[in-house]
Amino acid sequence: MPVPWAHVVGLAAGYGLRRLRSWPLPGRRSVHHVLGWTVVGAGGHLIVQSVLAAARLDLARPERLVTAYPYSVSRNPMYLGWALLHLGVGLATGCGWIIATLPATAAWVNLDIRREERRLAGAFGLEYERYRAAVPRYLALSSHPGAGSQQRRRPRQRAAAAQREGGQMR
Repeated sequence: MPVPWAHVVGLAAGYGLRRLRSWPLPGRRSVHHVLGWTVVGAGGHLIVQSVLAAARLDLARPERLVTAYPYSVSRNPMYLGWALLHLGVGLATGCGWIIATLPATAAWVNLDIRREERRLAGAFGLEYERYRAAVPRYLALSSHPGAGSQQRRRPRQRAAAAQREGGQMR
């Protein structure tokens, strides 16, 4: 399983800063524990599901796209799982420093993801472009139930139209 070094560095930096100067989160510690471990569990579950979906692939040189759950909901569920794990550790420990490192860590991971997307587009061409048009990079956020599927409908329609027009994406 690939470990995103950005999160390892972010968590270590947060822990190191905590040792230098305490920055506790406001509120009850018991609430931090419940919320934090719930988020850690959700992140861990997403990571495990991602690994299981890609179990038979060399992720450094994949011979096919993984599009089964959870990759059907997010193009980057493993990275999303690590972000949840990072946030959950910060909440569970009540450490503001660990949570404060998350934005910089997410920016670093986003750069890695964009490099990976270029590599996948080069390796899989139109197949990847269709997948990219149909599945959000992270998650489709919506303000009401059912909006996510409506938001993704246009990219899917564009991908289908591109396929009918000989594979050219607009």
